[in-house]
Amino acid sequence: MKKKKNLIHELIIKILVTAAIIITLAALFLGFRLRSSVTIRANQTELPPHDVTAYRQDDAQWADDTLGDSSFTMESSGCLVSCIASAVSMESGDEVTPGELNRLFTESNVYDHEGNIQWSTIDNINGYSSQVYSGVSQTEIEQCLAAGHYPIVRVRVNAIGNFHYVLIVGAEDGDYICMDPLKDELTKLSQYAGRVYAVRVVQVER
Repeated sequence: MKKKKNLIHELIIKILVTAAIIITLAALFLGFRLRSSVTIRANQTELPPHDVTAYRQDDAQWADDTLGDSSFTMESSGCLVSCIASAVSMESGDEVTPGELNRLFTESNVYDHEGNIQWSTIDNINGYSSQVYSGVSQTEIEQCLAAGHYPIVRVRVNAIGNFHYVLIVGAEDGDYICMDPLKDELTKLSQYAGRVYAVRVVQVER
């Protein structure tokens, strides 16, 4: 009987140690995934989104188009281009689809060989200008929206998944409203845990 109790005791200790290791590894993984992010929540200002031009990066019209001469396609990696197309369309009042914008960026050598956008090159396109913020700030996001611009923010899918870009198009009830190029409906920044890793803005002359 004593030997049986000792075995049960050892088993319980092993289970507890294993659980502690799993919890520690999970915490380390979560901390690694969330590093360099800032939790953002809208203030009391109400800026309901209206006339939002929404695009999906996987639309069949441009899903297979590559980003420049890279091997990446709009469907796999076109969230950022789709967000810019949406912002440009709303600011200018003229529809610019992700497919059209991707062709413009390709012709203007905006992409590097891995399909990454070279932001300073956008400024060389007639009528376009870009701004890359050094950090993430609620104040700057609010100022952009108040001025009629649309901040593009880097988030993680399902809060801890892969990096993804969404476009902030308004604010309601203390939350930012977003156009997600992988969703058919507008989303909320809180659906990405409210964590933002970078902010970009692309403007176009009206």
